[in-house]
Amino acid sequence: MQASTPDYFNSCAPAASYSVPKSSFNNQAAHRNCNAYAALIIWGASGNDREHIGIQLSQPLIVGQKYFLSFYTVMTESYLAGTYFGMPSNNIGLRLSTVEFNPSNPTPIDNFAHLHSPVIINDSINWIRVSGSIVADSAYNYLIVGNFFDDANTDTMRYSCASCINAHSYYLVDDICVSTDSLLCNGGIDLLLCITSISEQNLSDKINVFPNPVTDMITISFPGNQGCEFILSDTYGKIIYTEKVNDKKSLMLDLSAYSPGIYFLKVVSHIEEKIFVKKIVKL
Repeated sequence: MQASTPDYFNSCAPAASYSVPKSSFNNQAAHRNCNAYAALIIWGASGNDREHIGIQLSQPLIVGQKYFLSFYTVMTESYLAGTYFGMPSNNIGLRLSTVEFNPSNPTPIDNFAHLHSPVIINDSINWIRVSGSIVADSAYNYLIVGNFFDDANTDTMRYSCASCINAHSYYLVDDICVSTDSLLCNGGIDLLLCITSISEQNLSDKINVFPNPVTDMITISFPGNQGCEFILSDTYGKIIYTEKVNDKKSLMLDLSAYSPGIYFLKVVSHIEEKIFVKKIVKL
């Protein structure tokens, strides 16, 4: 049996429902305090209850290439109407796939994951990083988060109290990383700044990036005296170019040596404390 309602929490939601840090279910700041995270059941008392969250990758993995994987998780404990729900469990992890899973093609519970925590995570305060690496044996283009092990191969830690109901294991997930950059997936993501829609909107009104798509030279124009930092990365999060400027109004980047594909340009305004991210298509 698989459950089908993973949750999404965001600070823009009412505190009485799915807000961050406090909601009806938990009181937990997001990792890096970026105001949002996902949550899912990784074990349920009724038998093989699982919730999974998935996404299509920006581009398929390259067969034979080494990739680093990581995510942050924390156990959440719910105390609702005088009853304590939740219990520690293990096996929360990541799985890569070449096909999309959905209710008509559910994620298999076959005791395999590309990355998982074999030990029980019972910390309900601190975010725990789970990390590892693989060499891609297929052109994976989907990523799924959850527990892919059956009940017989999943360990739990039961609570004993008058108000305890050991009904399920409920965990938060944040900052998932799949990258060829080992530093990014092994703590480097902690140094990234949060991006909010308000910040993107305000700064994007002032910055132009052209032409896009691009074959060789791309121009970035922006207001002077912004104290901007420009960071160009590939779809796996690997940083391939950085530059800080204080008194320029434009910047030209030569992308002719880079392979065709999708790149991301992050512009950080240290004066306005805002971030703008632009997808660049290299032909």
